[in-house]
Amino acid sequence: MFFQKKRFIHTDGTFDSVLFQQLLNDARHAVKTGKKPGHFEKKQSQPIVFGGVSDKEVWNFINKLASFLSSGIDLKSAFSIVHKQVKNPKLKLIVNDIRLNLDHGLSISDTLKQYQKYFDPLIISLIEVGEKTWALPKVLMELEVNLLESIELRSKIRWAMIYPIILISMALIMVVFMLTFILPKITESFTKTWVPIPGLTQFMIDMSKFITNNYIFIIVAFVGFFWSIWIMKRFYWGKMTLSYISLRIPIFGFIKRQENVIQFINALKLLLDSWVLMLEALETTANIVPNIQFKKDIIRIKNEVEAGIKLSNAMGISIGNNKETSFHNNFFPEDLVHMVSVGEETGTIGKNIEKVGQNYTKELKRFIANLMAALEPFIIVFVGALVGTIIIAIMLPFFQLAKVAKSL
Repeated sequence: MFFQKKRFIHTDGTFDSVLFQQLLNDARHAVKTGKKPGHFEKKQSQPIVFGGVSDKEVWNFINKLASFLSSGIDLKSAFSIVHKQVKNPKLKLIVNDIRLNLDHGLSISDTLKQYQKYFDPLIISLIEVGEKTWALPKVLMELEVNLLESIELRSKIRWAMIYPIILISMALIMVVFMLTFILPKITESFTKTWVPIPGLTQFMIDMSKFITNNYIFIIVAFVGFFWSIWIMKRFYWGKMTLSYISLRIPIFGFIKRQENVIQFINALKLLLDSWVLMLEALETTANIVPNIQFKKDIIRIKNEVEAGIKLSNAMGISIGNNKETSFHNNFFPEDLVHMVSVGEETGTIGKNIEKVGQNYTKELKRFIANLMAALEPFIIVFVGALVGTIIIAIMLPFFQLAKVAKSL
């Protein structure tokens, strides 16, 4: 009766590690509590730990594990040491789960599949390959280098996006403060006199009145804007819309496009060098790139490759009747696809695209550095112009009052 309800071996011969791990968790719970697992009893195999695991903490975990295994320490001892050194409660719980499951024959990748919220498909796939090929230390060393480069690049990209927003927001807050608190007090005395108010000053006064009379509406509009973006990220159509817009914003769209291309190259290179099959590598890569437009195109490429089309042709290279090559792809650059085509002929796709990825990474870092250097004086001039305009609007009535005084 037991095997009729739960089967560890599927009809296709694959082992259900999820079901087996659930059985282990139930057994651990029974040992801790001294109670047998009941049918109607709600059980919990591990304590609830709030919080997440950052990319840097995942990299630190992979780095320590790779160092220990490369030094000749056996797998169980390595996880015992890592478990003692990990500070994050959630990650400590995951490491402990892996350590306990190793005693029951479950692999590292089998346990990590239960925590895909914290470990992306690239990490799980490479660890699974390393376990099957008995080359886990080497795979982890390569993965650690890739993760560190990815974290550094994402950090630069994130700062390039946030830095202008912070400066402009501070400038707007300062302008709103001057319009709502300083300008009305200074110009209040002029409204009670016969002194004509200059047009610029009157415009600023009207703007100040609009902000003070409609501040609730303005706050609701800002909150509603960010809330609508948050809602859109929860639906497929919203993700598609935001992905489409993010790739077409001037300057920043180029950064997002290059980020997705670099992540595609690095992931595909790592997977192919680890002897992962092309179809599986493309599917894993599609789950790694952040932009959903890129995800769709990679899935399309994977489906065409599965149908027998060469990878370079699926990525956009086509040969006409006169044997002239043409290229059409809205997401991947032409030089990358040509390097893929050469790699298909020589059997070195991973090595070829690695060179392209390194060039793109250096180019993107230079672009971000130049952008940050150019934004600073631009924002300083922008803020100076705003503040200067308000100061002029405040001073103009004083000049007008001086003229009236002279005429008397």
